[in-house]
Amino acid sequence: MTKNKAVANKTHIYILLDRSGSMSSIANDVIGGFNHLINEQKKNGPDAKVTFVQFDSQDPQHVVVAGAPISEITDLTSETYIPRGSTPLLDATGRLIGRIRTEQEGRRLTGLPVDDIVFVTITDGEENDSSEYSLRRIKQLVEESEAAGWTFVFLSAGLDAYGESHAMGVKTGRTQAFKADAMGTNLAFESLSSNMTNLRGKKRRGESINPDEFFEDGKIAEMLKNEDES
Repeated sequence: MTKNKAVANKTHIYILLDRSGSMSSIANDVIGGFNHLINEQKKNGPDAKVTFVQFDSQDPQHVVVAGAPISEITDLTSETYIPRGSTPLLDATGRLIGRIRTEQEGRRLTGLPVDDIVFVTITDGEENDSSEYSLRRIKQLVEESEAAGWTFVFLSAGLDAYGESHAMGVKTGRTQAFKADAMGTNLAFESLSSNMTNLRGKKRRGESINPDEFFEDGKIAEMLKNEDES
């Protein structure tokens, strides 16, 4: 267990959302889940900001919102989330890590406190279109960033969610698989939101945070998935 060393710093939630064509079947559920997450985090207090990025093969880094206060984030809609193309997950991840590092270094150089980073990836897996970043390089970047205090969270409806997250360097306790249907997607976002609330509450109170865990109240979407497959 480690003591959170930056209680006064804002939590900066970076959300990397898969917008590839294979997400089409759960697009409406993703929209509803995203809006639930944001609205619940608004209720949890103003001490957070959000960068929201969508990715697909046509644009591996579509920055929708950049570092806005949580109170200013608007709802996702069917006009602002339109699945298309293939899945450059590695390139999207690498580019966003690079963006965060640049932003945080800028804060250091200007005397501002660095943010507490929570990097959330939501995907249906099956990387199939990256050309800039290798899996080995992404794992290295994730591990370096975790050593600097970042929290990576990986939600996946892919066939091998844990194999993919582990290969990218994301810990088991920060990974959750979900079924690519309405119930599974809704539960995944509900679990993400409740555990984000838990993390932010611990930060405010200066409580210890387990560096290997995020889903401390259980992985409800994954439990449903396992029941359906048993």
